[in-house]
This record gives sequence, structure tokens and C-alpha cells, in this order.
Amino acid sequence: MADAYDVAVIGAGIVGLTTAQAVLERSAGRSLIVLEKEATVAAHQSGHNSGVVHSGVYYRPGSLKARLCLDGRAKLIDFASREKVRYARVGKVIVASSPPELDGLASIEEKARANGVSDVRRLGPGELEARLPGVQGVGAVEVPSAAIIDYPGVARCLVDQLARRGVETRVASGVRGARARDGGWSLDTPKGEVFARFVINCAGLQCDLIAESMGVRPPVRIVPFRGDYYHLGDRLKSKVSCLVYPVPDPDVPFLGVHLTPTVEGELLAGPNAALALAREGYRGGQWTLAELAQMALFPGTLGLARRYGMYAAHEWLKSWSPAEFLTAVQRLWPEVRESDLTDRTSGVRAQAVRPDGSLEDDFVLVPGPRSLHVLNAPSPAATAAFAIAEHVADEAGFSRPGGASGAATPGQPS
Repeated sequence: MADAYDVAVIGAGIVGLTTAQAVLERSAGRSLIVLEKEATVAAHQSGHNSGVVHSGVYYRPGSLKARLCLDGRAKLIDFASREKVRYARVGKVIVASSPPELDGLASIEEKARANGVSDVRRLGPGELEARLPGVQGVGAVEVPSAAIIDYPGVARCLVDQLARRGVETRVASGVRGARARDGGWSLDTPKGEVFARFVINCAGLQCDLIAESMGVRPPVRIVPFRGDYYHLGDRLKSKVSCLVYPVPDPDVPFLGVHLTPTVEGELLAGPNAALALAREGYRGGQWTLAELAQMALFPGTLGLARRYGMYAAHEWLKSWSPAEFLTAVQRLWPEVRESDLTDRTSGVRAQAVRPDGSLEDDFVLVPGPRSLHVLNAPSPAATAAFAIAEHVADEAGFSRPGGASGAATPGQPS
């Protein structure tokens, strides 16, 4: 006999766990479970990133990213302070390496102020040199509110909090199939069948496939992009104490190779954004026939190649050539040598792509029968997770304390 719950959340990354918490706050008396495919929580995007807490300076004013990043950031820092999760406010400096990039810097400043980030300030070349000796640029924007954090630590703390309130986070329990049944969903997992009246899909790299299995036609397809990070050696670790970013290419939703101190005391350079051949392709050359076939059959893949072929080739080259990766790092910090690039780690970004090959640049939520599907939640989703969770709970129809409700009735077809 299947275990039965009122609500099942699929995915125990930061977004899934905060969503479970938000639903629980609004659902006294409802039973809830979190289902996770891996043996640990935060096993993919939430645990394979540089630990940056973004400030909200890059995003189109009025977008979900812009609206939720600032609110989520405040809630995340409050949570970390209260629960003693490691974090540090280190600040961010966004550097224009050449005069043509000064217009991009001005655009970032304008977006930041429109989004309510009031602590940005412009740095001239002399101020940049004084702030970051050796970092090369013709101008910069400083964002003091940027921070770093231990995201896996946040996830573990959320699991503990949910457990204390009777919510199980069931690991090694990926959803292999879904069947509509008796006013809800029967979810097939390696640990047995789970029945839920309402399902919230926060499955990250697998989210579109889960949505399809539940009768939803996703407007986007997840295409994986691998990001590689190099650890910089002891010679350089102590020389950069804040986040250092280039002015990003406005045509792609990636921020470029940057410098990131971590809460563990490391200094990272990265990531690039190389098209991966597998959804969980953390190693270069890793691929599966089934996923390659899916990509080949998706119309957006050809459009992606047409739109971003040269960019993708350059990013792919960085994955295979330390010298090419070094060139991207030296654009910011000429002092770095190839011998300074030590251990390498990677993450995979679940990037939503439209059928025409364009990259979706905002969070995407799609309702389905007795379900809600989070189909695009890349950076800054970890930063914004607590606010995303409230938005998801609203969209799923779970009433806020005080009676304000979202768009649907939980457990009823949308």
C-alpha cells in the first residue's frame, strides 16, 4: 500500500526544501514529504556552486529574479544568522576591463538602483587599484551587500527543521514515474509508491521530464551547462577578499569567469558555461545516449547552435584548455599564472531553453493537474530561495497566514 500525503515536494535542493517549509507554515494539519533522487540533499545545483549571495544588480527590473532576489537575500541572511550557518558579507566589485564596457557598467548601476539595491557606487581606476591591487580595469561598480554562504549547510539545517516538525526528507527516492489516481498522484520511487494529493516539482535538472510525466507540456526544455571552477593556490588566496566579476555579456544569462572567496577559506576562479552532454555531466566528455537523443530531437538545440555557436565553442574550449581558462581569469587579474590554477571542480546549471533556441532569463512556474512545476530556477535561485518558496506556495494556492491565498486550490486541478 502506498504511503499517502497531502503534499509531495520533488527535489531536496534549496528551492525544494524552502518550498516545503513555506507550505508547512501555511498548512496546519496537512501531511507533507520531500522526495530526493540522490543519497544526500543539495546534491546538484545547490551544492555545486561558488556560494555567492547575490545582491540583485543584474536582473531586468520587474522580473521575478529582480523581485525575489532582494527579498530572498534578506531572508537567507536572517536564516543563516539565526541558525549559525556560515556566511560572510564580503562585497562585490564588477570590473570594466576596457572603455567599451563602461556602458555595460552604467546599465548595471541603473538596474541595481531600479531594483532597490541602494548601496552601489562607482569606482574610478585609482579607487579600483586601491581596493583591489593588481586587478585590471578602467572602472568598476562596488556592491558592498554581496556575500558568501555555505548553501549545503543551509540545506542540512532546513532538513533538520522539517524533521522536527514531522516532515520526512526521503533520500534515494527519485520519482521514476507518475500516474494520476484517485484525486492525486501516484509517484513511483525506488523505496515504494508515494501517493500525494498535490505535487510541487522542484527537480532542477530533471524538472521538465517530471512535468512531462505528469501530463504537462513544458514551454521550455532544460539544457545543461557545465561550469568549471579552479582553486587558486596559496600564493594568491589572501590577496582577494571580495567577489570580483567582469561586466557580463548582455546577450547571455551567464556572468563570466569571476573570482570568489569561499566560507572555507578558498579562492575560486570560474565558472565558464560549457554546453554539457548529460544533465548531470560534471566531467568533460561525460554523456548518455538517451540524453543526447533528447537534445537532438528538441528544436531549440538547433536554434541554440545558430544563436550561440561561437560563444558555446569558446566556453567549451575553456573546459579543455587551462591556458584558455587562464586568459579569462587574467582579463580581470593579470597576476594569475597557470601554476596558480590547482584543483578543479564543476557544477551543472539547469538552463531552460525555448523551442526557438533562446535562453529563458527568468524563473518559470507552470501549473498542471494537481501540481505546480518550477521549470527554470538557475542563479540567483539559491539566493532567492526563501522568497521563491513563498511565491511557489502562493501560486500553488496555499493560503498565507491571515487568509490571503494564491491562484489555485491545493489538491484541485489547475
